[in-house]
Amino acid sequence: MRSPGSFPIQAILLFTGVVLALRLATHYPSRFPLLQPDLLGAALFLYVPFLHYRKGRVASWTRLADAKRSAVLLLALGTVGAIAFLLVSLSPFSPFPASHGSGSPSLGAFVMRQAFLVALPEEVFFRGYLYDALEEKGWEPIIASSLLFAAGHLVIHASAYRALTFFPALLFGWGRKRSGNIYVPVLLHLLFNLFPYLPGAMG
Repeated sequence: MRSPGSFPIQAILLFTGVVLALRLATHYPSRFPLLQPDLLGAALFLYVPFLHYRKGRVASWTRLADAKRSAVLLLALGTVGAIAFLLVSLSPFSPFPASHGSGSPSLGAFVMRQAFLVALPEEVFFRGYLYDALEEKGWEPIIASSLLFAAGHLVIHASAYRALTFFPALLFGWGRKRSGNIYVPVLLHLLFNLFPYLPGAMG
C-alpha cells in the first residue's frame, strides 16, 4: 500500500449524504412517510456506486475468481465471528439486543430482509465502492471503510451495539481483500446479523 494520496473527497461527500438522508428518514418518519429507511438505504447504497463505475468501468469485486478460496475464507472468518459473538454475548455487559420474541418475523422473512435490504447493499457500498475509492487514493481501505461503516451506524442511531460494528467490519474488509470479491463480505455480514436473532428463533 502506497502512502496516502489526495483525500477521497467525492467518496466522503457521498457517504455523508447517504448517512444524513437515512438519519432524517429514521428520526423524522412523519415528515418522510414515503421513505422507509430500509428501502431508502438499500436504494442509495446500491445506486451511489454507479457514479464511480460509470463510463464502462467494471468493478473487479464482481468477479468470483477462486470459489474454493472464497469458501475457505468465509468459513474461517465466520468461525472467528461466531466465537467473538459467543464470548461477548455471554459477558455480563453484553450490548446485543434481547432475543426476538413471538412478534418478530419468521426466520425466512428475516433472512430475506437482511440479505437484500442490509447485507448486499451495505457491502456493495462499503466493501465495494468505498473500498475502491479509498484504495485508489492510496488510503488503507480496510480500516478506513470500517471506521466509516461504524460512524454511519452511530450517526443514524447511536448505541453501544452499533459502535461495535467496527470490529465485524474489519473482518468484512479482510474478506474483501483476501478474496477479491464482495460475495464473502456479503455472506459474512448476513451471517453476523443473524447471530442475535437465532437464539430466539430456535428457542
